[in-house]
Amino acid sequence: MPPHTKDEEISQREVQIPDWVKPEAFQDLLKNEVKDYKETKALRAKAGVAAGENYATIMLRVELDVETKDKSKVTKAFMLKTPHNSEAFRRLLDKTNIFDVERGMYLEVVPELEQLYRNVGLEVKFGAEAYEIKTNENYVLLEDLRPRGFKNSDRLQGLDQVHTENVLRKFAQWHAASAVRVDLKGPYNEKYTEGLFKSDEILDAFCNRSAKNLIQYIDQIKGHEAYIKDLHSVSEKLYDVVNDLRVPKPDEFNALNHGDGWSNNIMFQYNEKNEILNTYFVDLQIPKWGTVAQDLYYFLISSTSLDIKTLKFDYFIWFYHSELVKHLKILNYSKTFPTLRSIRDALNKYSGWAFICSACVMGFVLLDPTEEADFDKIISTEDSSFSKSIFTNPRYRRHMEVLLPWLQHQGALE
Repeated sequence: MPPHTKDEEISQREVQIPDWVKPEAFQDLLKNEVKDYKETKALRAKAGVAAGENYATIMLRVELDVETKDKSKVTKAFMLKTPHNSEAFRRLLDKTNIFDVERGMYLEVVPELEQLYRNVGLEVKFGAEAYEIKTNENYVLLEDLRPRGFKNSDRLQGLDQVHTENVLRKFAQWHAASAVRVDLKGPYNEKYTEGLFKSDEILDAFCNRSAKNLIQYIDQIKGHEAYIKDLHSVSEKLYDVVNDLRVPKPDEFNALNHGDGWSNNIMFQYNEKNEILNTYFVDLQIPKWGTVAQDLYYFLISSTSLDIKTLKFDYFIWFYHSELVKHLKILNYSKTFPTLRSIRDALNKYSGWAFICSACVMGFVLLDPTEEADFDKIISTEDSSFSKSIFTNPRYRRHMEVLLPWLQHQGALE
């Protein structure tokens, strides 16, 4: 979709602006950010992403018009994440406050990881600047990256090889720094280590309902007869797969996984020749300590283009491993370096997670933009036209026609 269309869609979309989003909430921040701040003249807030581009939170673009002491006018823009006002979302926040987790990730964890690189003379940035404001509300406030030329790729097309390599390099830098940080300082606070697996409601939606829906509409997929028996078998074991991932194994290479690394949570900055200058992560709400197989499958299955998804998978793992070892060396990691074989062993061991990513994540990524796409629909127990649209989408079917034989040959359907 061309960028202007998406921007038009964003500007036309109605969105609920929370009552507390007023100039006073941002005043102390603006005094720090704007030299010779005098007063805030106006605040405008609108949807920051188009419908169907963000499931877990409401994303607002907040613009504040500021006057300085010499009567100059300055406009500052921020991205503000706030909770959905729904019963299902409140239940999720009771289990794990993803706003508290994400603010902590941006304000504590990311600066620590970036500092590890600075200590060895390398400048590595992982994402947008984050800010604090005085409020008791749940929020995450971030720099608006768009004025600096950052944008998402087209999730419906999927990432090509160059974009995929840039993301894998960033994952390798992130995983390396997070492992070194634990090596130096000990374990992370528990709130940064449990990820999506803390909420049984989401797990049920992920594991049981998505697999059930896939089987319900499997006759849409060419050659499905060869997989039906395996799909019924593997769908009974998905909780076992997740429970196995819940507990990190000390004999494996473990790192802090992003936990939700799909294409809309990755932004790219380009130069005038359209070459990638920077790759940033966004949405750090559900980090998970454990095997890196989690991030690798989640990203490579959900977000790569169809022509390279399985064809280049082994190459991408080799590429990731070489970048991981390179950055562990740069950061003086003191433990045994993970071998390529050990990374492949982890991918084999947790191949059931590859099936979960195919059945439960990729369908959302490949779905055309729709007003229907929201958090409540994801975890709803009712059959809906929304869930049907995910599994009967011709784009999803094409991907699954390539993925199902590959998953079967990987042992992921056993």
